[in-house]
Amino acid sequence: MAQRTSTVIAARDAAFAVLSGGFRLVDLTDVLGTETILWPGAPPLEIVDAVTHDAHGYHARVFTTFEHAGTHFDAPEHFVPGGADAASFSIDDLVVPAVVIDISGKAAADPNAVVEPDDVIVFEKEHGTIPAGNAVLMLSGWARRKSSALSYIGSEGTTDLKFPGFGVEAARMLVDRGVVGLGVDTLGIDPGDKPDFPVHRTVSHPAGLWHLENLMNLEQLPATGGVIVVGVPRIAGGTGFPTRVFAFVPKQ
Repeated sequence: MAQRTSTVIAARDAAFAVLSGGFRLVDLTDVLGTETILWPGAPPLEIVDAVTHDAHGYHARVFTTFEHAGTHFDAPEHFVPGGADAASFSIDDLVVPAVVIDISGKAAADPNAVVEPDDVIVFEKEHGTIPAGNAVLMLSGWARRKSSALSYIGSEGTTDLKFPGFGVEAARMLVDRGVVGLGVDTLGIDPGDKPDFPVHRTVSHPAGLWHLENLMNLEQLPATGGVIVVGVPRIAGGTGFPTRVFAFVPKQ
């Protein structure tokens, strides 16, 4: 972990050097509430007034949520017993440069499209080898479907889901590159037609990578040059949690 953290810091420092010419901020987080589209079968969010202005002079609520609701963080412990939990990550591992691989074209034709090795190769021919210490974010255009749960999930039930994700071989390539996290603008890192979660289970979480799911506004990020901030709460034993994610993007 210490070696990985030094790699992350070096990558982040290089990215912030680019940002020294000025930057803008992009919010990559969806609003979390009772209307949020959840993983099929997940327990619903519950929001109850605990105290009220009229009765107590201030207002506070009890908010009950599935750890993997809305824009959220996956810790390796989500699929790897004994893996790192949400509280285990240093902030050095959560403020990192990010690259964006755009598969929106093929996702429009195939709802279960995946990031494949060829997509990584094409990206690297244009932008150079993806550096160690980066996160890799998949842009599929799926966030635009959130006005309809059926369009976003692809099914009215808990099976036959349809949405893009990362393929196993591409995920292995990225692990070999030394990336620290994967992110998607869909319900999950694995595509909807992979209910056994092969990337989660056999590639990324075993390698110690974190995930971000249900991201927004990825089309506002450049392919390279952005830095993301992952504000996951430090919850002991957390398999993940709803998370505020935003990006620094060079103005130019």
